[in-house]
Amino acid sequence: MSSHKAVIPSWLDLLHAGGTGGLSWHLHAWRSRPRWQATVQHLDDFLAKVQPQTPHLLLIGGSAGWMMPPAWLARFQTIAAYDIDPLAARLFNWRHGAHLQQRGVQVTHHRQDALATLPELLRQHPQASVWFDNVLGQHRFRVGDVVRAEKELQNLKVHLKGRAWGSVHDLFSGPTNGQAILANIPTRFALSGAEVTAVSQTLLSSVGATGEWRDHLTQDVFPTGTATQLLPWAFKHDDWHWLQAGWIEAP
Repeated sequence: MSSHKAVIPSWLDLLHAGGTGGLSWHLHAWRSRPRWQATVQHLDDFLAKVQPQTPHLLLIGGSAGWMMPPAWLARFQTIAAYDIDPLAARLFNWRHGAHLQQRGVQVTHHRQDALATLPELLRQHPQASVWFDNVLGQHRFRVGDVVRAEKELQNLKVHLKGRAWGSVHDLFSGPTNGQAILANIPTRFALSGAEVTAVSQTLLSSVGATGEWRDHLTQDVFPTGTATQLLPWAFKHDDWHWLQAGWIEAP
């Protein structure tokens, strides 16, 4: 069963959803499915090793679930999905609804800025594990203030202390020559902050980076020493991202 709160969207919301979704994003994602499949498989392999400690999931920024492995979602009994995109609920249900319904998973959709109201949402879902689905990397661009965005991203682990939670998000992104050489690039690190920065040149070289790359300010999202997996993502043929995936067990 699925439900969502009805909010009348503007045409800008439908088209761009604050720069994090909307029709333009979904059309690109739908056309890019073959190119993204390797990254989806890497994420599936990562999440297959994660054993949720509760049957409830607080899913933040899940959009239509373009990058979400169905098997991971089906591990939960209930999923509370929060996204600012007015198209997210309908398209998520189109992609995952039948599969989850067959397995008895109840999904409720909420059109809401979950990052702006995170402490309140955590109180509303005290037993839920939390997953940020490729949303934290967009925070600096939505906020527009680098100092504020970096501080808010660093403070997430404070709000989430004592929770089982995880995230996949952009570390770096930018133009490439389209000639990725990934065979010898390790993808699992226990890194944060300066340690991620130290390997960044190797990561960028492996995907043929050219020009200026964007730093998404997410190096310190996870607590120091968290084992994370770095995933190459061919967002476009000539525009690649390095994603970071990690999971924190509740104490």
